Amino acid sequence: MPRKKKVTHYVFNDEEYTAYKWCINNDILIAPFALSDTRWYIDIVNKGVQHRSPETYDHKNLYSNIFKFYIYYYEKYSNKK
Repeated sequence: MPRKKKVTHYVFNDEEYTAYKWCINNDILIAPFALSDTRWYIDIVNKGVQHRSPETYDHKNLYSNIFKFYIYYYEKYSNKK
């Protein structure tokens, strides 16, 4: 019987949560897309236009990179200052 994989949880900080909320409210959606049981792409849908990350991620760094994309889009498009 195969061993069960341990689920890792990502705890985001206040800056990441702010960027996440802003992106969701502005129709920028970011989510994992499974390539296999152990590797994922990151899909980004920005106002209906879909993009996929050129590299894949493992379970250890998947969600930290998703939130890096949220912060990138938040800093690029929001009018905060």
